[in-house]
Amino acid sequence: MPEYLSKEEVKQWRSSLEKITLEEYAARLGKVIEEEKRTNDIVDIVLKGNTVMSKADDSSMIRSEKITSIAKKTFEREKEIAQASFSASIKDKKNKTDNKSKATEDAELVLNRSLTDREQLVFDYFAKNRNKIVYAKDLAKLLELPRDYVYKYIKNLRSKIDGDKLQNADNGGYILNV
Repeated sequence: MPEYLSKEEVKQWRSSLEKITLEEYAARLGKVIEEEKRTNDIVDIVLKGNTVMSKADDSSMIRSEKITSIAKKTFEREKEIAQASFSASIKDKKNKTDNKSKATEDAELVLNRSLTDREQLVFDYFAKNRNKIVYAKDLAKLLELPRDYVYKYIKNLRSKIDGDKLQNADNGGYILNV
């Protein structure tokens, strides 16, 4: 039974500076190159060494180009929307004492960016209690979070509301002045 080259010997041949073929190197060592190994690769078993040419379908390329262009347009539109100011209106309901009818005055707040879900909850609570002192403990109960986490949402709201509408109250808390 002939002795075959080991992987280590093949690595030595590759790293040598001498320009000889692998067959010549194996002959020097008195060994033989193992010509054919049994494969467990399913592709080789099925194709039995035959080459396969794959062809790219032009219609799939066109579809992917269409999807890419739609995605780019969507992204650009999303940028435009994000850059545009958002506005929120607050209804002011006051009771008149003479005939007890309710008059509504609309006040607009301009938001520089869109609000997250929790920021929206905080904003709605401020809008409902505007021109009144709102404490962090009340917002913590609303969001079901510890009080320390609420200050982040207040800070974010301040940065997103155009102007200085959300202010610190004198005795603690915050006031939305509209």
